[in-house]
Amino acid sequence: MEYINNELHLGPKKKGLKSLTANYMRPIYVYDLDFIRARYAAMAQALKNVRIFYAMKANSNPEVMRCLKEAGAGADVVSLGEIKRALESGFGPQDLVYSGVGKTRHEITEALKLEIYQINVESLPELERVGEIARGLGKKAAIALRLNPDIDINTHPYIATGLRDNKFGMELSLVPALEACLKKYSDSLELVGLSLHLGSMMIELEGFKEALQRLRKVYLEMQNEFPTLRRFDFGGGLGIFYDRVDLVKEQELLREYAKVALDGLQDLNCELQTEPGRWLVAHAGALITQVQYIKETTQKKFVIVDAGMNHLIRPSLYEAKHLIYSLEKKSGDMVADVVGPICESSDFFAKDSLVAQVKEGDFLVISDSGAYGYSMASTYNLQELPLEVCI
Repeated sequence: MEYINNELHLGPKKKGLKSLTANYMRPIYVYDLDFIRARYAAMAQALKNVRIFYAMKANSNPEVMRCLKEAGAGADVVSLGEIKRALESGFGPQDLVYSGVGKTRHEITEALKLEIYQINVESLPELERVGEIARGLGKKAAIALRLNPDIDINTHPYIATGLRDNKFGMELSLVPALEACLKKYSDSLELVGLSLHLGSMMIELEGFKEALQRLRKVYLEMQNEFPTLRRFDFGGGLGIFYDRVDLVKEQELLREYAKVALDGLQDLNCELQTEPGRWLVAHAGALITQVQYIKETTQKKFVIVDAGMNHLIRPSLYEAKHLIYSLEKKSGDMVADVVGPICESSDFFAKDSLVAQVKEGDFLVISDSGAYGYSMASTYNLQELPLEVCI
């Protein structure tokens, strides 16, 4: 974000945002597609010869999806709805990796009929179910086992996925039972890969490095028993900085992440896969909202806007912080809570925060909301969903 002639501009190409409010009706998510292309190119350059499957749960806007497809991405999907959106956006079945812990019989059946590239299995009962359904269809399912190395990456507990008390993946002690199931369904299951995902907002990489070492050993052991094993999916989760603008440091983190992954796995001579979401799209998005009231009590000041936790739930759900700008540069600041219209005390974007000296009718821009913004939005209180605009 940068002010030019006192008006806020988005992204490296400095695209103005004020014109988007000319006929303002309700909050607007805006996505800079050029910035997304640049982020994808940077990741593809760092992770050479790694197949990138965009985690579309971060942002499933059709134009964003088409942009990433054109850039060369596959898609990491977690529901039949996401499979359908990916196909509608130009991805083919062989571009899709299907993750998620709660796949229904109907979803698995449809995925197998489509012959998608890979199903990442998250439990022994799911492996049994896929084998049974595939056998009934006369298909052979390409399976990757998501294994849980029980490693903490020091992130928010709601987005940690690599510990033994998380619902994701399977403990390493379960490997013998998984191997037995694979042999039981040898006619309908083909083990093609192992999958790892430790969680989201990974900034420190020691845990990631340790997890790769653990699963690398398992991979080599299982390959002796299952020579079809030829892919290693090391997941996504690479973090960004929400509390400051530091793209240079994020590029350094990307290079370090790539070095850890490639140094740890390259000699396996297999297809390497990754599933980024936030790193590609978060900075490319912003939420524009209009100030409705400035409310003062004996305790504090509130800036009440027309967007709420129903539009961007991250601050309420994860205690996440987003930088908030005034659309037009102001001469002064004030300390206030920025809150929405929803009938919940958890409906806030910032608390006791330094914000611009705005007034009723002004616009605020909540930065870095291109990931897990609109895709997690709801119509709670029967509020309308925000608009989405790609520039």
